[in-house]
Amino acid sequence: MINGKKLVVLCTYCVYNAQVFSFVEDLNTQLKKNNCCLFIYAINSEIGNSGDNLAETSVFNLVPYDKADVLIIMDEKLKCPELVQSIIDKANEHNVPSVIIDGEYEGVSSVNYDYEKGFEAVVRHIIEEHKVRRPHFMAGKRTSEFSNARIKVFKKVLADNGIAFDDSMLSYGDFWSVPARAAADELLKRDKLPEAVICANDIMAINVCDVFQAAGVKIPEEVIVSGFDGIDEAFWSAPGITTAMCDSHMLADAISEVVSTLLKDGNKEIIKKWISPSFVANESCGCPRCNLDLLIAVQGLNNRFYHHQDDIHIMQNVTSRIMGGQSLDECLHYLRNPLTAHTCIVVENSCFNLECNYFVEDIPSGKKSVIFDAYADEDKIVPYDPEVIVPHLDEILEKGYPLIFNALEYMGKSPGFICYSYPRFDIIDYAKMPSLTNSMGMGIGGFVSMKYQKYLRDKIRRMYQKDALTGLYNRMAFLAQFEELKEDEENNGQPLTVIMADLNGLKAINDNCGHGAGDHAIATVAKAITDACPASALSVRFGGDEMFSFVLGECDSRTIIDDIEKELEEESERLEYTISASLGVYETIFHEELDLEEIIGLADEQMYNVKRKNKEGR
Repeated sequence: MINGKKLVVLCTYCVYNAQVFSFVEDLNTQLKKNNCCLFIYAINSEIGNSGDNLAETSVFNLVPYDKADVLIIMDEKLKCPELVQSIIDKANEHNVPSVIIDGEYEGVSSVNYDYEKGFEAVVRHIIEEHKVRRPHFMAGKRTSEFSNARIKVFKKVLADNGIAFDDSMLSYGDFWSVPARAAADELLKRDKLPEAVICANDIMAINVCDVFQAAGVKIPEEVIVSGFDGIDEAFWSAPGITTAMCDSHMLADAISEVVSTLLKDGNKEIIKKWISPSFVANESCGCPRCNLDLLIAVQGLNNRFYHHQDDIHIMQNVTSRIMGGQSLDECLHYLRNPLTAHTCIVVENSCFNLECNYFVEDIPSGKKSVIFDAYADEDKIVPYDPEVIVPHLDEILEKGYPLIFNALEYMGKSPGFICYSYPRFDIIDYAKMPSLTNSMGMGIGGFVSMKYQKYLRDKIRRMYQKDALTGLYNRMAFLAQFEELKEDEENNGQPLTVIMADLNGLKAINDNCGHGAGDHAIATVAKAITDACPASALSVRFGGDEMFSFVLGECDSRTIIDDIEKELEEESERLEYTISASLGVYETIFHEELDLEEIIGLADEQMYNVKRKNKEGR
């Protein structure tokens, strides 16, 4: 339970799919009547077809099992039994009942479409109503249990009608357009075409019709074609596809009934429900055209299409701006745009730790931050509290619409997640989510990667520019910096103070206390110079124990000398040897014709005067 409402969690894929969208809308309406809220955890690319994208499936790690009251999993959409079982196991650990849609798992309630019965209606219509004697079946993937079940149905109906099956009657279109078109091309090479091509889904049927008609084959006059699963495109295409619809409204009703039963106190019942797909005859088999709500569907398609190009351009622009941002604050500025008006983005803190490469190294999940919140009054980074799920949750839940979670992904890793909370049901909004999630993942991931690369470049440059022992510039780097100062006209006429330092008694320290002590003495003088001089000063280790600082602008050289000597005295008090330095000062005016060797020589001369006096004093 969350905020006084029962929490129902849906794990699925492709929320923008017309059938899933319709199911979600109906389910949410019915859940609200029972004082329930709906959280959706979704992936946008099909597991297996996208190279087993484990980064995207990390969204299911966000499920708040400790707050959930019922878990719904669309098994056929996820298409990964191991993943589904892992979600069920976590739910069981928290005593959260699970409901599987289109799947069977031990000890779990389920609501299944009776695909075999629905598909049998299609096959019998083609064979028995249209008297086809030479049919061909285009199956899905060879490893798909749904495809193999439909092959059995096809063979069963053939046997019932006295038609002998042989391997020439079977090909595979993998449930998708490209392989289906390739399989259709192979059929066209045969001496004699089949009387009918019965496809395992509508996508393949639409593409078979397209390939055949492009080759001059008339549908259905020369070859009958049928599909299965009742997607919108089956009713938009020409010809309209004979199919069987898996009614999303019926599914929402059945799931709502199961959820209502499971929410009753102490109920441990395992519920099994079946829904029969509805057969729909259409033009591709020679029956009259069935339009359903074709006009409304086409209007929705047009809206999606006309918005799509503009949205893609905006997303690409936002992504490139985020990637090229000079700071995280600049990125936050670009995150706020019309497309992100109902989003919250949460990212791992370790992403922004430049001491490690988040997208290459194996870094465990840790503390997170909300880097963008559309409902916040100002753009600022705040710590993420997983107990509250997302900021402004009360305000969002009050509107009565689902929260939808996607994992951000970049270079095969998930740096965080994005939560959508649209205050309406609009297929256009839902259709934007995959592109928007991808854009945000690319933008944030690209920004982190580019900042890390800059960090490495700066680190390498510092390694080559800075002396390893003292951290001061080496001679070559100093000379380059000096030339840059000369090129800047604003520096002409500025006061210039050169402070020269030479460690006293280095040989004695090395001989009596070891070279480690000598190195420490050199580093101590360098630190004293750095601490005493302004941050803008150029400090360089010019020789073994010779260092100087180049101070441009007004400064109090006497105070700098006093501070250096004081720091050396304080360090000497805790050592068995004394660290001191001879310090010389030369002051002049900076100009572009300044002779560096000359002023260093003058400062050096001042320093040696001090050194001689020190020796005479000893």
